Amino acid sequence: MKKLLTIAVAVLISTSAFGATYQLTETVNVKPQPDAKLVEIWIPVPYENRWQKIEKIEVDSPYSFTLQKEGEYGNRFIYISKEGGVKEPFRVKVKVIVDRKEVSPTKRNCPVPLRYYLSDRLVPVEKFKKLAETITAGKKTDLEKMRAVYDYVVSHMKYLKVGKGWGRGDAIWACSAKHGNCTDFHSLFIALCRAAEIPALFEIGIPVNGDGVVKGYHCWVLAFPKGYTYGIDASEAAKHPEKRKYYFGHLCDHRIGITRGRDLLLSPAQHGNRINFLYKAYEEVDLQPVNGVTTTYTVKRLK
Repeated sequence: MKKLLTIAVAVLISTSAFGATYQLTETVNVKPQPDAKLVEIWIPVPYENRWQKIEKIEVDSPYSFTLQKEGEYGNRFIYISKEGGVKEPFRVKVKVIVDRKEVSPTKRNCPVPLRYYLSDRLVPVEKFKKLAETITAGKKTDLEKMRAVYDYVVSHMKYLKVGKGWGRGDAIWACSAKHGNCTDFHSLFIALCRAAEIPALFEIGIPVNGDGVVKGYHCWVLAFPKGYTYGIDASEAAKHPEKRKYYFGHLCDHRIGITRGRDLLLSPAQHGNRINFLYKAYEEVDLQPVNGVTTTYTVKRLK
């Protein structure tokens, strides 16, 4: 099929309760692969949760595609599979209407997935047990422990993108280097939370700072102290000390989440290794990962 229009209606929460509505346009440019036997492309589509709902997804592609969903985190992808090579460059546009709400501390009654307690490749929970015990010493509740972890990360690290190693979300590197970007801040936070038996989930997407082309990405955390869900943005707290209290529990609605989790298995499963994290299109040619696609995000606030 050449074009797909999918309407998603919010069920749990009326979109009228949301703080902002955005039109997100994802433009994926694909290089020719004339000698390939098989070209596969996965384009991530914003997820849905209590704070983010999707009203419409519109895809414009010269090749047929399907909308896929993986089971571990619920991430969704536009998947294109083209046999016989690609002779000319082509473009895929995905337009999504996103309703986004501020995250604030919320009561949670349903169980948290076990995956949110466990290690990722660059977030080895067992290696942070002793440090977590030291940081949370004397704290009795999950909330008290999580606040101690948050204060440690915000005070321990500086938002600084210099040298090598930053941006990978390597919790051990971040703890030692004491600087990095949002990925590094939140990898350390998640490692310490999980080491203290507090489940936490990595989310990545794009910041919204006005209409136009979006430069870069942003990530944050949903953490689950007993009975609650808290939004955490430790890197923004480090950059803006006056908002340190706010970002323990809250996430402003000036963001759009693209995927959740680390060490991702796509749908259908990619043939390369699990992906550290993903916020833009991914391509494989003849079952091997390649860098043949570029992704550009443009955002417009509708209300």
